[in-house]
Amino acid sequence: MADAGGNPTYLQEPGHTGKSGFVPWYQQAGAWVVICALTFAFAIALVILVRTGGGGTASGAESSPPPASARSEVAPTPDVEGDFAPVPAVACPEGGETPTAEAGQPAGATELGGIALGCDGVPGGPVADQTKIAVQVMSDYICPYCQKFEQEIGPQLEQAMRAGQVKLTVYPMGYLDAYSTSEYSSRAARAAVAVAALDPAHYWAFDKLLWENQPAEGGEGLSDEDIAALARQAEVADQAIAQFTGGAYNNWVANTTQVVTGSEGFQGTPWVLIGDGANLYPWNWSSGDLQTAIAKVAAGQQP
Repeated sequence: MADAGGNPTYLQEPGHTGKSGFVPWYQQAGAWVVICALTFAFAIALVILVRTGGGGTASGAESSPPPASARSEVAPTPDVEGDFAPVPAVACPEGGETPTAEAGQPAGATELGGIALGCDGVPGGPVADQTKIAVQVMSDYICPYCQKFEQEIGPQLEQAMRAGQVKLTVYPMGYLDAYSTSEYSSRAARAAVAVAALDPAHYWAFDKLLWENQPAEGGEGLSDEDIAALARQAEVADQAIAQFTGGAYNNWVANTTQVVTGSEGFQGTPWVLIGDGANLYPWNWSSGDLQTAIAKVAAGQQP
């Protein structure tokens, strides 16, 4: 509204002071300062409330850790079901006598036709007194699944053997003679037994070469000359190589094959037993950890 002279007039409002309801400029400025301050404070409070989610940490925001004096270390809860104490390694005995073999059988021969290896991989070699867990491997040198076992678990098994965690017994078999045209299974097994009998120190190296050079099923297999060449590569003595085809160990291999295949629970090669006879045949070797199986057996459980 305006008066007759065109000057503005102000209505008198309760609580406001001033001539004809007019509020001086300095009072208006003070009011605006107060309003702005309150608005700014409210905005800050709102931002803090949103970021903290009403007292918590907002999603995606990181909270500062409490000071070291206010933190306490909490140990993780162990998985009881899978918490097995590892079997300790022991030193392989040294200075033992050179293993010897009787006529027609290998060093380290067992009653069931196996070859017991020492912790150095030598047939009839020494085993630490603390070593209690037995592992028996019954295999055929032309069996592809036996080769798979040797490739995937062989390194773990050798480590456990040399660490004195297991007592390893092997059974070379002529089980799959029908899968070659030359009875390769029996010929390779007889060669392995001859080395175990006449040059046991080189048995482990020769055995590895037989697996690395495994022939395919259905063919002729390696010739006797090929097997002899592998033996020389493993530094096997000529005396042992001469017996590969001599027939001295034919009966041993045949008897071992008969005993193993006639045993309760045998389903095929490889047949791998641990401890008191727990079967590792259905074990998932590709992801299996032999140390876990050893620890479970030591704790009285199945692997």
